[in-house]
Amino acid sequence: MKFFKVFYKYRWTVIIPVFFVSCEKEIKLEPENSEEKIFVEAIFTDLSPLSYVRLTKTKGLYEGVTNHPVVTDALVQIEDLTTGTIFDLNYNINDKKYYINAPGISGHRYRLKIDVEEQQITSTKTMSTAVNLNSVTSVPVSGTNDRYFLKMNFIDPPETQDFYLFLIMPVIPNPDDPDLQPRFTVRSDMLFDRIHNSMILDDEIFRVDEDWMILFYHIDIENYNYLHTILRAMKSLKNGAHPFYGLALGNPEDTVDGDKTFGFFITSPVRWTPIHIGN
Repeated sequence: MKFFKVFYKYRWTVIIPVFFVSCEKEIKLEPENSEEKIFVEAIFTDLSPLSYVRLTKTKGLYEGVTNHPVVTDALVQIEDLTTGTIFDLNYNINDKKYYINAPGISGHRYRLKIDVEEQQITSTKTMSTAVNLNSVTSVPVSGTNDRYFLKMNFIDPPETQDFYLFLIMPVIPNPDDPDLQPRFTVRSDMLFDRIHNSMILDDEIFRVDEDWMILFYHIDIENYNYLHTILRAMKSLKNGAHPFYGLALGNPEDTVDGDKTFGFFITSPVRWTPIHIGN
């Protein structure tokens, strides 16, 4: 099918740019200019082609913000603690990521283990249940005729407090167009409209007739808090200075453990849908 050809052609272009609860506390972000650290970007889903681990090294406070060194020789494993099965991840030189040839299972508990440069990095998470993304619609921005925000339509479980990650990727990326770059946002279900079974994403604006792919994850509160803080840093710090662009932050609390590391490990089913802006 044409959709899947397009989807898989561009599936690895997604970059989370580094990706509160009801009583938020003010967090003062403190850039570090300390020793080099390894940044872990890890997502494990129920669809193995969309599961990966990417390892890069941070740069100093006054170094350039692009071309981070990539770690290519780590030993990366994911252990299913529910069954005892251990999966080895293999490095792909073209994508510069480590891939697993197995899907995750909701309710199973997984441990990420990375042996690299004389240190061990770990993280343990339980894969969440799937929440189906029924549809996505674009809504005109008031006072414009060519700008839109997105409305996500799904059924949020009413008995629990839930958190969501949305990766928003252009079907045809354009490195010369800042508006056609991968984006992300996170939401708590405190913002869920239970009358219309929908959630508004009005912090990202899109142009009419653009084509995007939405990837939808049901994440845990620790990853939500971390990514929400990073999102705030992206939008507030000058020159886009945040972890994906070269800086480690003294806070917030991340979701991987190691002496010289930071980053996140997300275990969630993934759902996706295309959207033509102005539909």
